[in-house]
Amino acid sequence: MREGVTVFSALGMGMLLALGITGSVTGAPYEGLVKVPQRGATFFGASERFNRYYTDPSYVPDRVLHVSPDGSGDGSKASPMSVDSAFSQARAGDELLFLDGRYQGCWELDDSQSGTYDKPIVIKTQSPAVSIDCCNSGRATCFNFEGANYIAIDGFHLNGGSYGVRAVGLDYAAAGHQKGIAILNTTAGNQYKDPFFTGQSDWLVLEGNTGHDGGDGDGHGIYLSNGGDWAIVRNNELYDNSNSDFQINADPESTCAEDDIPYDDPRCHGSALEQLGQGVSEFILVEGNYFHNSDVGPNLTSTRNLVLRNNIIGPYSRHGTSFWQETKVPQLGSSDNRIEHNLFIGNNNRHVLQTIRWSDRNLIRNNILMGVTPSGINPDTILVEVEQDTVTHNLFSGNVYIGGGFDGFSPSPGEQRLKRFSTSWFQHFPPDGRGRAEDYRLTASAPFLDSAVLLPTTPRDMEGRPRRNPVNPGPWEYSGELRAIITPEHSPDIGRTEQSKIPR
Repeated sequence: MREGVTVFSALGMGMLLALGITGSVTGAPYEGLVKVPQRGATFFGASERFNRYYTDPSYVPDRVLHVSPDGSGDGSKASPMSVDSAFSQARAGDELLFLDGRYQGCWELDDSQSGTYDKPIVIKTQSPAVSIDCCNSGRATCFNFEGANYIAIDGFHLNGGSYGVRAVGLDYAAAGHQKGIAILNTTAGNQYKDPFFTGQSDWLVLEGNTGHDGGDGDGHGIYLSNGGDWAIVRNNELYDNSNSDFQINADPESTCAEDDIPYDDPRCHGSALEQLGQGVSEFILVEGNYFHNSDVGPNLTSTRNLVLRNNIIGPYSRHGTSFWQETKVPQLGSSDNRIEHNLFIGNNNRHVLQTIRWSDRNLIRNNILMGVTPSGINPDTILVEVEQDTVTHNLFSGNVYIGGGFDGFSPSPGEQRLKRFSTSWFQHFPPDGRGRAEDYRLTASAPFLDSAVLLPTTPRDMEGRPRRNPVNPGPWEYSGELRAIITPEHSPDIGRTEQSKIPR
């Protein structure tokens, strides 16, 4: 590949920001800062349509049906019913509350049993002492939602089967997409296919989940497929999955070709704001996640207007994060995305971050990209790979590159290139990548503290603390500990923390 990809120094990008250009330089159809919305707010410039259980702290269900592993009663707390009975009569506004115990089975809702924007169906646990062994018949899925809208899942441990949670729409066209699924605070593992799988699903939330040991039937921890739009993937941990631990694949080979729509037709590549773009996934916020120790890193395939910020990604057995597509049509590249304040970790001779096949016009700013071993740098790791025959307008600024090398790319003079590494730069750098997310907080000895320009599009760090100017590259602005009360910007019943030791 040819050298000389277009790069911007921190000064050059600062000039763009001074001019008010805070999204893609081609003009993304939303203002710069993307927030997790409260009910009735906007998300990427569109009126939010997320599950009310997630966006409205005051939400109260119309009725609560209590279930237990051996229930046979009327659904009251004193006389819980069976799960089968609760699912058979579930209606908009219901909450199905699982009392403590171990359950076996698979349950589903379809388009005849949906919640609504105002009255979702909520399926939640009484406490963490609820687990389900997924069945091995039919869809082999603990919770399967086909065409069902506005369903929330909260607090489960799901084991085995083909999927932990499977949520899909009824058609590739936008009118047939599912809407309003929220999967929260749930651990799913040892599935033959994927712990969490969605397809043709809009206004989707996955937050606070753990997905591990996805098997060789598919092997993704979280898989968003078939052109779903408007989603939040936040504060999840994925590991030990046999394929890409986080995958978004709009899959135009299915979503367009199977409907006889040419790839270069706006019905395939157009904007979701106009109910177009069956072959593209748009308007997705991916933040605060910890993805590591699976076979392959995130595959972001035909994604557009995605924000990837404040994540820890890697290491992997094979390669790291890829922005790419499966066709040769430029409009279907993974383009106009924003990649800010992430930590990308590689430890072999494959890429850490790759942009190929017309995945262009992406902003890649204030990240740390590493090619390291427990004893020092790994010069063989490809930190950045750019296919210059098709990718010419990605903009890089404020990044730190440690060890490794490059393919089709050279850092700008305004970026840091370090050919040494010390584990002392991080609080408890895990040699095998299996530590906790907070192990990667920077220490005072890191040579790149306060080396980047504050971005108005990522003003807070991984734990929600405001950043200073200048800022640390990567997801952590602070180190050490500080006692504080953190009030998240989102959701009812999830993520609230009382006074405790919070890293500073």
